Amino acid sequence: MAVGATGNMTAAARRLGLTQSAVSQAIRQLEDALGTVLVDRTQRPLKLTSAGSVLQRRAASLVEDAEALVTLVHQAASSKIPELRIGIIDSFAATVGPRLIRALLKTAQRLSFRSGLAHDQAEGLLTRNLDMIIVGDALDDVDGLDRFPILSEPYVLVLPERLATEVDVADFRRLAASYALIRFSARSQTGDQIERHLRRLRIKAPRLLEVDATDSLIAMVREGLGWAIATPLCLLQARSQLEGTKVLPFPSTGLLRQIHLIARSGEYGALPERVAQLACDILRTHFIPELTKLAPWLRQQMIVGRAGEAESLGAEHADR
Repeated sequence: MAVGATGNMTAAARRLGLTQSAVSQAIRQLEDALGTVLVDRTQRPLKLTSAGSVLQRRAASLVEDAEALVTLVHQAASSKIPELRIGIIDSFAATVGPRLIRALLKTAQRLSFRSGLAHDQAEGLLTRNLDMIIVGDALDDVDGLDRFPILSEPYVLVLPERLATEVDVADFRRLAASYALIRFSARSQTGDQIERHLRRLRIKAPRLLEVDATDSLIAMVREGLGWAIATPLCLLQARSQLEGTKVLPFPSTGLLRQIHLIARSGEYGALPERVAQLACDILRTHFIPELTKLAPWLRQQMIVGRAGEAESLGAEHADR
């Protein structure tokens, strides 16, 4: 597969962490075992023969099955899996991430953790550089994936305290027209979702400031440079910047961020569901109470896990 993808023994060896001679020898052994030539060595870059192309097409599923089998055997033996590579969007990584990773260290012998934008995490999963991801995009248009809901959270308004006392937030169109909206970058899934919702509402807000980082966005709001649209989890990520700001409900319905854990189907048995449940437990225990202190009206709007759990979540925190 690596030789076919790169067209070069040396490049294939570099990708696999082997020597060029080891790759060349492995190809020779495979050709001897199958009794046919798989690589046309007279061409540059190297080309697969027709037999090699047939093998390459079938090889992807064979390799996936072999990797999944190793994982399932380790799980059946109740031992740690050799390696787990997980990607998490920034706001989740900065809040739930540390507790989740601590728990996962008991599951894998080696753990690789990557944070960043949802698009980058999705690409990592689909190119097999990540084993599971926690993102705000369910990748509904991609087949062969298992999806486990973790959190549904509403978007909220964040205003400087002074501005919050001067404007009627219910007049959202006037707010957007009169004061600068500090935007999340359109490169991010969150920024793109907000922009699409504003277009549906036919709200035109001047495009003056755009940032990548939540901390920077909230800090600019605090300094009175404008107002912002964010999610409760983003607020927790930037909690140190919240003094001097006011968090208010978004004035229209339908703008939610759905966070899912996504993994390739059948490769890790019950592990993805267990990881998703662990993330839900961490949210309920450590972060939902903090969010409801920040804005009590969020209690009925934060849904952890599947939709059917919404009532029990609200009742639990009402008791507290």
